[in-house]
Amino acid sequence: MAGPVVVPVLPTYLDPERVTHCAIPFGRAIAQRLGSELVLLSIVEVTESLRSYLEAEGEQVEQLVQRWLEQRRASLERLRNAISDVSCRIEVRLGEPAKEIVAYADASQAAVIVMSSHGRLGVARLLVGSVTFSVMQRARQPALVVRARVPVPAPNASVTFSPVLVPLDGSALAEEAIDTALDLLGQGSEPLQLHLFHVLAEEEDPARWERYLEAVAQRVRARGYPTSWSLGSGPVAETIAAEAAARQAGLIAMGTHGMSGIRRVLLGSTAEHVLHATTVPLLLHRPQAVRQALEEPATANETLRARDIMTPDPVTVGPDATLEQVAQIMLDRQIGAVPVVDADGRLLGLIREEDFLAQEKPIPFAAFRAPQLFGHWLNAEGIERIYAEARTMKAGDVAQAPAVTVTEDTPLSRIAQLMVERDVRHIPVVRDGKLVGIVTRHDVLKAVARQRSTSATTGHAS
Repeated sequence: MAGPVVVPVLPTYLDPERVTHCAIPFGRAIAQRLGSELVLLSIVEVTESLRSYLEAEGEQVEQLVQRWLEQRRASLERLRNAISDVSCRIEVRLGEPAKEIVAYADASQAAVIVMSSHGRLGVARLLVGSVTFSVMQRARQPALVVRARVPVPAPNASVTFSPVLVPLDGSALAEEAIDTALDLLGQGSEPLQLHLFHVLAEEEDPARWERYLEAVAQRVRARGYPTSWSLGSGPVAETIAAEAAARQAGLIAMGTHGMSGIRRVLLGSTAEHVLHATTVPLLLHRPQAVRQALEEPATANETLRARDIMTPDPVTVGPDATLEQVAQIMLDRQIGAVPVVDADGRLLGLIREEDFLAQEKPIPFAAFRAPQLFGHWLNAEGIERIYAEARTMKAGDVAQAPAVTVTEDTPLSRIAQLMVERDVRHIPVVRDGKLVGIVTRHDVLKAVARQRSTSATTGHAS
């Protein structure tokens, strides 16, 4: 029997638009095909900042946490009762959502993780920092990502997967997505059809790709699955999305390298852009060769350290600088973070461009969420007032301690790993507590680009 189909969800009091619920009918349909169990998994996150807030308010934190866990189970129990024709159970865990979802999927030997993605995320940071993106990067299992839609489909809504569009680039790694799709969806009463697709690059020979796609299609047909193919041209992600729409595909199945370390920092994979460009569910498959590589091998990356890639002596402000001055520095210098240091150059904190935006933060009783700006809990009317006060607010009062710092000797691979694990874009470099530089994701990108260029030149010369 196949492993369970895991669908991470939130209760409606935390997810009033029911974004996470859009994945349920797809998870249920896959579980039916596999004859396996559907698991509704929900993670209660209690961050250290929230614990500190609760303790400052005199709350009994552990009692509150237990109450939230019980409240979450009761809400999911009602959701489970609405699901029919498949074995379904609920699991509620405490911890960091992405980490716990991946850990549960590993422990239960899940067949697939089915998640929803909100459709209103920006192109430049598609899914960055979200639970869905983190799970996509970490999970060993296939992940089906379903774009949220309105109205939200009922849990027992009918789902059609055919035809499955499989973009191919000629590699065996990309072809593994075919096996993943057949393993998950090839059973059941609904016949599964596949459509193979390749986006032609400039100067590629169409005849060569026609022969290739037909050869792959014949192998799939021999396994009993009707298979067609076609070629397209244009921007890769947009062309794949357009083909899926034109053929009314029920699913797009494609590989994602999902590399850890440095490659996870360098965003912009085809899979992520396809997810943004299409409303068709996307089945992401991590090739076997990639799953076996937990980290990139130690290469020239280990020879580069923070001192080699950092911006030395970055622009800083003192604790008495106003936020208005900080904002002007960011605009003038086109930088995303400004360190706050004392008179001796010791790092006090970091002010990031994100700190100037109201962010949704969990608040006590887990019944709703409210914006927090510059460390203040706000209602909607209070946001403008805080922005006005920011003209005189002091940097030292609102700067947040950086999530992580490194020394000048920290290897590039470790810096990249920290950026992914902590979901940060700026890491201060310190020596004896004093700021000596800062490393950004852009610095990592430039370093890797230089290395690849050097490697290519060396390889050509040899």
